[in-house]
Parts: sequence; C-alpha cells; structure tokens
Amino acid sequence: MRIGFDAKKIVSNLTGIGNYSRGLVNLLSADGKDECILYTPKYGEDRCRHELNENSNIKYVYPSSGSSIGRHWWRNHGIINDIRKDRLDLFHGLSNELPFGIPSAGLPTAVTIHDLIFLRYPRTYDLLSRLILERKTRYACKNATRIIAMSEQTKRDIIDFYHTDPDRIDVIYQGCNPAFYHKVSPEKINSVLDEYNLPERYMISVGTIEDRKNHSTIVKAIARLDEPDIPLVIVSKNTPLQKKLECEIRELGIDDRVRIINNVPFDRLPALYQGSRLAIYFSYFEGFGIPVLEAIASGVPVIAATGSCLEEAGGEGAMYCDPFDPDGLAETISSVLYDDDLRRRLAVGGTEHLRKFTPDALRESMRNFYSRLVV
Repeated sequence: MRIGFDAKKIVSNLTGIGNYSRGLVNLLSADGKDECILYTPKYGEDRCRHELNENSNIKYVYPSSGSSIGRHWWRNHGIINDIRKDRLDLFHGLSNELPFGIPSAGLPTAVTIHDLIFLRYPRTYDLLSRLILERKTRYACKNATRIIAMSEQTKRDIIDFYHTDPDRIDVIYQGCNPAFYHKVSPEKINSVLDEYNLPERYMISVGTIEDRKNHSTIVKAIARLDEPDIPLVIVSKNTPLQKKLECEIRELGIDDRVRIINNVPFDRLPALYQGSRLAIYFSYFEGFGIPVLEAIASGVPVIAATGSCLEEAGGEGAMYCDPFDPDGLAETISSVLYDDDLRRRLAVGGTEHLRKFTPDALRESMRNFYSRLVV
C-alpha cells in the first residue's frame, strides 16, 4: 500500500506526536509491505530523522517554494496537487489535521486525533493556539473518511464536541519507544544514577511541568509520607511553572525529598525508569498517557490518576487514585512501595497488558484500519 503522511511533526517534534508519528511509519515500513510518502514543509532536524528506519520504503516530498509563507501555504493547501500526482492509496494526517481541500484529492483519508484538551480545558492554551487547533481539528473530523482516536476517552470527546458519527471512529492505541522494553544493565543504571547524584531507591515522575500534569498533588502526597530515604525525582523540561512548583516544595518543607531534573537525554530515560521503585503519572486529563506505558514496559509499578484515559494506558499494571486526593495518593504510594504481593500482581498485570502494544499487534491494528479505508 502507498500511504501519504503529513510529516511536519515527524521531522521536527521530539516529543509526543512526533514519537507517535515516527513509530507508526517505522512499524509500517519495517517489513517492506507498505511505502510511506512523507510530505514535509522543510528538512527538519537530524535528531528526528535519525529515529526513522533507513530503507527504500520511506520517501520525502517537499514544497517547491523555500520561503516560510510558501511552505505554510503548501502544507495547508498546495500539498493537494502533490497528493494527486503521487497516486497514493490513502492519505493520513497524524496530528489532528488534514490539508484544507483534501476531498478534492479524490482518495480515502484518515486523521489521528490525539486529544481535545484545548476544548475541555481551554485555559491551558493561549487563545491563538486554541483557535487554530479548533479550526483544524473540526475540519479534519468533518472531512476525514475515517478517524483514529488515541483512546476511548478521545473518541467520546470527538462525539460530544463535534457530534461525529461514532461508526467513523476507531480507537487504536499507540506504542512506546522499543528502548523501554530492553533491560538496562545494572552498570548502566548505576552510571546514570551517579550522573544525576541519585540514591539507590527513589520514585520517578516523568512529564512536562504544567497545570494539567498535576505535580502539585504529587508533592502534597510526598509531604504526607514518612519516607525521607525514598525521594521523588521529577523529570521534565524547564517550563514557566517550574518555579511555582519549586516554591510549593519549599513551603511543604520537602526540599530534600523532591528533585527536579531538566533536559535529560532520551538515552538516560530507560535507566532512570528501571532504577526506580515506583513511577507516578498523575495528570488529571490526557489523550493517552504514554509515560504510563513507558514505565510498565520498563518493569516499574505505576500509580496513575483516574478521570480520563490513564486506565487504558496502564491496564492491570498500575494502581489508580483520584487526581485531587493527596491523602489517597500517599496511602497508595506506601502500599506499592512496601507490599511485595501487590508489586508482583502489578508486574504480572503489566506483562499481560503489554501484549496489546507489541509491534505485531499495533501493525495489524493499523493495517486492518487502512483496509477498511481502501475498498
């Protein structure tokens, strides 16, 4: 099958949507059965492109104009001419959007909708970003032949906000980077712990410091615990809200029990997960929650929040608490840290849950989805 993809995020985004998009192209191109045509307005970053398979099944298409305005126009409109010319079997928008005018291309189309957080929690977005996302996402949901929702929660939101026919929406989960499935050597773990001056035992929370990720509830729970020898390590890029969180940590009197580490290279992350006793991901709303899956793939017990879709990401490999109940979280942390039977049950549940996310399972889901488009 010859599949076209909007590849802007593939070549320029090193986090969530970029990882999803590169992972999907790698899955489909790995066995030589599908040809992936990547439409990108510019070359992008080598770090992103190096994460793609190097084989003849992946080809790039660029706009003829090199100007910023020309590239922007091409991605949103002019790309239609290239799509017609390239005789695709289908076109897939990977990040909540499709080119305007895509029905005129005369081929089946798919769009992946990651979340509608900009509608559920508009205050977490600036006005311009929210208006752009709303316009593009509404258009894509109206005009795509079929829609991929990242979770059952996202499917419900598409139906509720856009009144989309549920029969046009398929829930297809994403996987996480294969690096998290590989056992890191004790020597590598110790080396990384030494690099960041971390103790032998610690808890970890991976995620951008922003209101929705709910680090505030986590640090309140830490303050309620009598666990000075098992600190919390927050792994995040530095954001404007980090100073506010640091002030809260000081006010709670737990400076010595919470560490924030910024700018951790990806190759250190599996070791940080696997060296930890427990991973906590307590966002009060997500489209999927990939750090939950990363931790389970790393063999680490997880505590996550109820209320959106994190139960889908964690399955039986995680415990779940109300996202605004620090007392309940503190009690659950103590249980997971010290109840060996519970840790074993979570390990078994996590292993079973991961069967849904193997490369073969994910590839089969996507190809079945595409088969329903190309008839």
